[in-house]
Amino acid sequence: MEVDCLEMVNLWNTRHNSRSIVAPILVEIGELVSDFSLFVIQHVLRSANVPAHLCAKRACTLNVTESWLEDNPGFLLTSLLADCRENAFV
Repeated sequence: MEVDCLEMVNLWNTRHNSRSIVAPILVEIGELVSDFSLFVIQHVLRSANVPAHLCAKRACTLNVTESWLEDNPGFLLTSLLADCRENAFV
């Protein structure tokens, strides 16, 4: 998993006995990925992960859960097209 928050990567790598406010989230992530043969969280620049950043930013403004199973959400379309060299989303 790629994240633009280096602090989250460091917390994940040292999550044992963590007293961070996000510790419960790290525990939940650990439970969700326990069936994976390999799971790595690595740091990338925000510019390399714009669609994920936009999703996180949008999630902070919502009172309910949103999901997009059929169509790409409008607020993401431009960044998805820029992120995908082949323009597979058109």
